[in-house]
Amino acid sequence: MSDFDDDAFDTAPNYEKMRESKKSKKKKSNKKKKRSTETNATSNLQISNKNNEENIEITPDTDVTESAKKNWADLHVSENIIRSLVEQKFYEPTPIQRLTLPAAIHDNLDIIGAAETGSGKTLAFAIPILTHMITLLEKNEISYGQFTTLILTPTRELAVQIKSHIQIACRYTKFKTAVVVGGMSTQKQERQLSQKPDIVVATPGRFFELLEENNQHIVDMSNLRFLAVDETDRMIEKGHFEELEKILKLINNDNNQIRQKFVFSATLMLQPTTNNNENKKQKKKKKEDNQDKLATLISAVGMNAKPKIIDLTKKFGTAETLTEACVNCSLEDKDLYLYYFLILYPGRTLIFTNSIDCIKRLQSILTLLKRNPLPLHAQMEQKQRLTNLERFSNSTNGVLVATDVAARGLDIPNINHIIHYQVPRTTELYIHRSGRTARAERQGLSVMFICPEELFLYRKIIKTLNRDEDLQTFPVDVTYLSNLKRRVRLASEISKLHHQVAKVANENNWYHKAAKELDIELDDNIRDVEKARTANSKDIQKKEMELRNELDSLLRQSLKFTSTFNIGGSYPLLFGDPDQLASKRKIDMTALDELKHRS
Repeated sequence: MSDFDDDAFDTAPNYEKMRESKKSKKKKSNKKKKRSTETNATSNLQISNKNNEENIEITPDTDVTESAKKNWADLHVSENIIRSLVEQKFYEPTPIQRLTLPAAIHDNLDIIGAAETGSGKTLAFAIPILTHMITLLEKNEISYGQFTTLILTPTRELAVQIKSHIQIACRYTKFKTAVVVGGMSTQKQERQLSQKPDIVVATPGRFFELLEENNQHIVDMSNLRFLAVDETDRMIEKGHFEELEKILKLINNDNNQIRQKFVFSATLMLQPTTNNNENKKQKKKKKEDNQDKLATLISAVGMNAKPKIIDLTKKFGTAETLTEACVNCSLEDKDLYLYYFLILYPGRTLIFTNSIDCIKRLQSILTLLKRNPLPLHAQMEQKQRLTNLERFSNSTNGVLVATDVAARGLDIPNINHIIHYQVPRTTELYIHRSGRTARAERQGLSVMFICPEELFLYRKIIKTLNRDEDLQTFPVDVTYLSNLKRRVRLASEISKLHHQVAKVANENNWYHKAAKELDIELDDNIRDVEKARTANSKDIQKKEMELRNELDSLLRQSLKFTSTFNIGGSYPLLFGDPDQLASKRKIDMTALDELKHRS
């Protein structure tokens, strides 16, 4: 079984069948971004650019620095780790860190932690592990080059990110960290392991593959003192990760009681809400199910009988700084509303879909509309995935179209908007998707596009989150929307025509390749069909070119926003008092401003 990826378990309705059926590079800024003290204690550590180390920065106040050192020292963090944290301007531990560190470092307890995304969970387990490793090294209980720590994570990108966090936190130690993930050269990762890293961050699929090959560095787990499993709720789901179960059994075979374990997730304890109309028996069963889940978790990871459980998940499951809204529309109009949003509200935008086919279609349409989308899904090579993530992170108005492979753990700074182009299949996915914005106490917006076929999924999410009201409706200028319809329709038609031509070319190539391999001549009937298809393709290409020219002409025309909102139309697109919706709209109004202005 390959490394975990949500794409592999896509059981959602096939929205593409329900239909009729590149990004230009920008110069990277070398300016360093400064954090405010309110957002310093977060999980989004960024690797410093060594070439810019000599840049002059404002030296933090001595009192602030000393106060920060005391904040971390009071939680029993090692001096070397504190030095790294303060240099990165991490002056205050986050709530999950403040509760986890004393229990993990001073009391040496196993930890089960649940907190909203962007709350600093990575450092909540990385800091205790590194602090303990420094102490054990001083006591000569471990030595450099021993396989001391294993961190398991569901996705490759999250593994790379965790490694970056650890490398910064242990900057003033000699500990080595290696990443072992699928989609990258096995030989290269074997070379990395031959350098005897102390810490291995891995996805279970590739890690177990190397275990089966008896890799000398990781096969001996006698010195493994720390085990961390991130995004555990998804990883331990039965049948989703056979390798994880096998790895945990191997680790727990030695019955090492001094090994410390950490399990973290944003939705670890999330359970469906209890209905007031349920009888006592039903409520009791739900409580027992919750206890069974916790017991299964403790058993699978091999945790001590009484781990420290830290649950900071809010009532609503999402960050307090997140603004949530929805757009109710038909399936066919989703492209139009998406283009409307991207045109009107620039900013770093992450668009989530439930399938790879949907990504490919949106990439084609949005590219034609000059929105320069970047794709991210499981079928892409790992190198290209990482490249697209970097390009997205470096563009203030970047657009990333992704499956739920990007929903968990990824810490891309300053994402302004999350668009759920297709309603997520589960509440957990909605929380993880929305958690890519509104991180580190920043503001963020999550907008869900809901068509009638998806209402049952939306209702399930609202119920599980125990919401008393529906999501507020995002305001849309209907007149402005109508001005975009022709553009979107043309882009959709061009995309379909281009797909038809490409399909014919692929089929013709297949016939010729098969005939060549079999060393035979093509049948006359096949040649006739091929000629007919080729002639038809030329007509299609001519039509496609005409439509491209028309679309390019439209895109060169400027669009003006109307001064008032038109309340007409068949969609419930506006909210609030209609008499108050005719007020002027500021040209530079953000999507969040729009919601606040109209509410």
